[in-house]
Amino acid sequence: MAGDNENSNTDTSNDHIDLAQYRKLVKQFIDMRRYSTALFWAEKVAVLSGQEPRDVYYQAQCMFLLGEFHRAAHTIQHYHLQKSSLPCFNLLLESLYAAKEYNEAANIIQAVDVEAMSTSIVHPPQDAASGFNLESNSVFGGEESNRNELLASIYLMKGKVYEALDNRGMAMDFYVQALHKSIYCFEALEALVQHEMLMAWEEFELMHHLPLAQQSSESDAKFILKLYESRLKKYYELISARNAEEISPIVNPDVLKYIKEFTVRVQQTCSTDSQFPKSNLHKVPVTPAHFMSPAQKVLEDLKAPTFSLQTSLSRASSMIDATQRSLFDASNRRASGDQDLDTVMSLNDCLTRVQRSTDLLAAEAEKCFYDCDYKQCLKILNDLLKIDPFHNNALTIQIACLVENGDFNRLFYVAHKLVDRYPDKAISWYAVGCYYDMIGKSDPARRYLSKATSLDRLYGPAWLAYGHSFANENEHEQAMAAYFKATQLMRGCHLPLLYIGVECGLTKNLELAEKFFLQAMTIAPMDVYVLHELGVIKYEYEYYDGAATIFQCTVDIIKQRAKTNNEEISARWEPLFINLGHSLRRIGKYEEALYNFQYALLLKPQSAPTYTSMGFIHALLGNLDEAIEYFHKSLALNRDCIVTSTILKNCIEDLMDDNTTINEICSKALRDVTESITASTRQMLNADKLNGIKMNLKFEEEEELSNSNSNSDSNMVVDMSLDT
Repeated sequence: MAGDNENSNTDTSNDHIDLAQYRKLVKQFIDMRRYSTALFWAEKVAVLSGQEPRDVYYQAQCMFLLGEFHRAAHTIQHYHLQKSSLPCFNLLLESLYAAKEYNEAANIIQAVDVEAMSTSIVHPPQDAASGFNLESNSVFGGEESNRNELLASIYLMKGKVYEALDNRGMAMDFYVQALHKSIYCFEALEALVQHEMLMAWEEFELMHHLPLAQQSSESDAKFILKLYESRLKKYYELISARNAEEISPIVNPDVLKYIKEFTVRVQQTCSTDSQFPKSNLHKVPVTPAHFMSPAQKVLEDLKAPTFSLQTSLSRASSMIDATQRSLFDASNRRASGDQDLDTVMSLNDCLTRVQRSTDLLAAEAEKCFYDCDYKQCLKILNDLLKIDPFHNNALTIQIACLVENGDFNRLFYVAHKLVDRYPDKAISWYAVGCYYDMIGKSDPARRYLSKATSLDRLYGPAWLAYGHSFANENEHEQAMAAYFKATQLMRGCHLPLLYIGVECGLTKNLELAEKFFLQAMTIAPMDVYVLHELGVIKYEYEYYDGAATIFQCTVDIIKQRAKTNNEEISARWEPLFINLGHSLRRIGKYEEALYNFQYALLLKPQSAPTYTSMGFIHALLGNLDEAIEYFHKSLALNRDCIVTSTILKNCIEDLMDDNTTINEICSKALRDVTESITASTRQMLNADKLNGIKMNLKFEEEEELSNSNSNSDSNMVVDMSLDT
């Protein structure tokens, strides 16, 4: 027995287990999405290797893929690998973020110096005797390019954590650094652009400061720039850098002129002395926080942003100079190496083929949407959704287009399909809320839109639609609260500012409304909706000349876009022509005003307000007959309109007070009476003549009868003739 045990021990001691084969097996099971099996073997490999960092990393990664986020985070922290291994630190941040442990993740971010730890990958410590590395930090091979990809991922996760904590200034800074660590880190650009974190000119600056030359070849740089520029804002007309310190958009000179004049007028007419008497100023020190409304606070926050792109770009550039010089040489070596001819394509061929990408098709559809070319937008989206029916960006644009076109049946189908397949996504309930808001059911619309915002607090369109559901019922305070939240989330988007301005205008706070519209114009200078609302504010301030100019500029843009898109002007622009007509009426240009009212009537026939406006213009021109006719047409469509009835009554009274009119009426009445008497006399004469003819005919017939009968019949004829 003892000899058998010795033989078995000898046989066992001669056998070996190759951990490399088991590590390869773990990777294969991960690739095949057999995560439980991969976790089983990964845990055994980690035990056998003495918890080497790479083995613990794969063990925690399998837990993460199984959705066991707290378990994965605990595994990494148990072996204290977050301070010695970049991949483990990255996975720890991802696990805590997925588990929604944002505060704990932020504490770890502050406790670990990533840049200092990353140097161990480039210069790992070695054993003096063997010459082998003592640490195995780099799961991805230890190359400089892979190190940068790993650092980019870490900075991306830092940005996500701070964004979840509503520290958007820090989040934007980390996203910019992630994009500079690796120009291929698309998620960082997507977070900046999709969440509307940057102004249009900031996006422009970011694209021009990407380290493309250091991290890619010239052809790759052109290709990447083409793809990234398709993700930028689609409603910005022109960007121009005046100098290094001041970069601002260029607005139409005529519009800018009237904007400045309007601003001066507002400052002259709006005085704050009446609100705060001088006699009380020395008694109670008044600070802005004491009387600042929420809308004013938003404006102040916009003036003092928490994020400086120039500072972030400078910091990222300095980090590139310090840590990424060797990457330029590595890229040159890769470019000069052997290349597989089957995988090499010409740049022109790439740029042509990539136009069929779903992302670029979605970008083109978004451009058409902001150009108000909804027909072409839906056409592109239909082709795109045949390839990818659940493309997130495309679905967001499709929902907006269906709302604009009023196609609630199609929207119901889209919303139902999304809820069935993706009930945990915010866009699904956003579509449901938009459907109920379209059919006029505000309560369920708010409920579903609120659910969308709870599923994804950063989903800006849901916050805007949530505000619309309140604005439709004139609940201005609740609507503005939703728009304020959207403003915080969508710093680089003009729509929340536009809607806040509209609500301020409806509550007759014209000064604040004007400020929000001007702030929106700094983001989207040529947006037709902003221009239209700014014209309305000018009209409210009785600055009719400037209002007419703004409205006319907006009309020119609308007509040019319709001509470019080969389509008719949509009926949704009927209020624009009405407003332009009233502005022209106020400055005495009646003929031009009448032309615009007629154009508005073409866009929306049988409109009672338009008929009233046209009648009013005719009344001002002295055409009382035409005015009365149009007023009657208006009252036929809306008999309860007091304004139309009052103006019609005044026109009739003015018409009756006119001596010429009375003479015409009397002359016409006399002429009608004379014609009536003449007609009656003529009828009587004709009747007498006919009676005479009848008598003659009768007499002749009777005379013939008398010749053929006896003499006694002649007396009868005489008697009959006497009777007649």
